[in-house]
Amino acid sequence: MKLARSALVLTAVVVCAACTEAQGTGAEAQGAGEERPGAAEKRIEERGPAAPSMDLTEASRSKKERADETGLDEEPSLRISAVGDCTIGTDLKSRWGVGSFHVEMQERGGDLAYPFSGVVGLLSQDDLTIANLETTLTTHEPREPSAGLQFRGDPAWARMLVLGSVEAVSVANNHAYDLGRVGFEDTVRAVQAQGVGVFGFGLVDRRTIKGIEVVNLGYTGGEPSSIMKDMVRSVSREKRPDNLVIVSFHWGGEGVYQPNGDQIRLGRGAIDAGADLVLGHHPHVIQGIETYRGREIVYSLGNFVFGGHSNPEDKDTIIYQATFQRKEGRVVPKESQAIPARVSSVPERNDYRPVLLDGAEKARVLEKLRGYSAALAMH
Repeated sequence: MKLARSALVLTAVVVCAACTEAQGTGAEAQGAGEERPGAAEKRIEERGPAAPSMDLTEASRSKKERADETGLDEEPSLRISAVGDCTIGTDLKSRWGVGSFHVEMQERGGDLAYPFSGVVGLLSQDDLTIANLETTLTTHEPREPSAGLQFRGDPAWARMLVLGSVEAVSVANNHAYDLGRVGFEDTVRAVQAQGVGVFGFGLVDRRTIKGIEVVNLGYTGGEPSSIMKDMVRSVSREKRPDNLVIVSFHWGGEGVYQPNGDQIRLGRGAIDAGADLVLGHHPHVIQGIETYRGREIVYSLGNFVFGGHSNPEDKDTIIYQATFQRKEGRVVPKESQAIPARVSSVPERNDYRPVLLDGAEKARVLEKLRGYSAALAMH
């Protein structure tokens, strides 16, 4: 686009130069339309170079700036990133325990950019990043202690999502109501106040990027019969040939590396209804990726910024990226990749700062994912 902008500036200078000289005597104005070859270029040289325009570097330009710029293309493409469970909080009973997310943030001086700092360089280069927000962000206190987990973070921590270049989050999960209706509504308000989209439990995130509408829908898993009808109806209602519909499910068994039959039926049901991409989370480990009718089902993205455990046994995760392109009025898949990562920048504990893997560790996670994906061919 630098060339396009330069051409636009050059054209403007030529036009303005011609207009200025046309304001001279009548004879000069009459001859303006019969300009000698090279005269315009000569005038530009005489006037000196145009004042330099401010040009942001690629690294500092926002996703919106790049989207607005590319939106002028005839056939735009969108790169979507997806990450798994983001618990930017801690269980109320252990929030000040050794190695907790709260303690880590305190030791980091409350640096809200810290949790995503190891991956923001990658996520900031896509067009949309989606995550599962598996916590409440509220100051609300429970009426009585719970024997189960109650995840809670400071409402100000919603800013972490923005600093991590996350634009949309699913709240359709089993911890969204840990602090009741008040906690859920506080969470939605805190996230939306930062300009981050929220979807799930009846909320829909709908946005336009580069002229393409992107719709995010979210559901909690369970028996397919209990949610299939509503899910299919919603996907069918939202889907058009020229838009992109992404469905996120919170499903499956925790610590299980293969999807169960319910996941497979729901995932394929979403594609049958018109979904372009299905994203899964909840098992807290990665599961395989299936290509079904030309669309992908990512059964489990694993954990990501996961304040739910100070030292999970399996720290492997992925950043899934898919690129879609508009062709002849339709939005179609172009390419995809799984980028191996670890939920912590150190292997011996969880410091709640995911980092990309390389070398042998990267190869190991890719081979692991290939094995899980190959097993799906049996279904």
